[in-house]
Amino acid sequence: MALDGVGHGIGAGERSVVVGISQSLAGLAALRYALAEARHRKVPLCAVRAWPLPLSGRGPAVIQWQYELKSGAQRYVVDAFDAAVGGPPDDVEVRVVTPCGRADAVLLDLANGSGQLLVLGARTTRRWLWPSWVVRGCVRAARCPVIVVPPPDLVTIAGSRRRFRTLSREIERFTAGGLA
Repeated sequence: MALDGVGHGIGAGERSVVVGISQSLAGLAALRYALAEARHRKVPLCAVRAWPLPLSGRGPAVIQWQYELKSGAQRYVVDAFDAAVGGPPDDVEVRVVTPCGRADAVLLDLANGSGQLLVLGARTTRRWLWPSWVVRGCVRAARCPVIVVPPPDLVTIAGSRRRFRTLSREIERFTAGGLA
């Protein structure tokens, strides 16, 4: 897994799968989907975690803060790979890119041509059908195909307390030996 290669990690016109990294359930599902697409297409996977810096200043304290934010974003991506697929894959080239900037602008800058595919996770709230500002911005302005991966079914079931209680009771009965 290459951490922050030269430039943004993707050459101009290079084919790749770009995925926005989030440790939400939908974000982890999007990472698994993007990894499968990269394997299928036989292209590199560019894992992106942007981080905003609210102030523009210079000096050693700001430079140190930027370094800490960037290394924290890199650890976040590595942890997401661990949670989603048990660690970085050996069969796909993975480039971790953690630039400073708004998430939608960074993703659109990286997925800037017809050779790329942009994969994003949808919200994991009850109203996941209403996309987040990052997803809306990327879908609206992308110059490449965009795939928005929904959250797992358990998240939508858990969105309703009554359905969640019913599911919990079914699981309790199953584990107690009520269902064979």
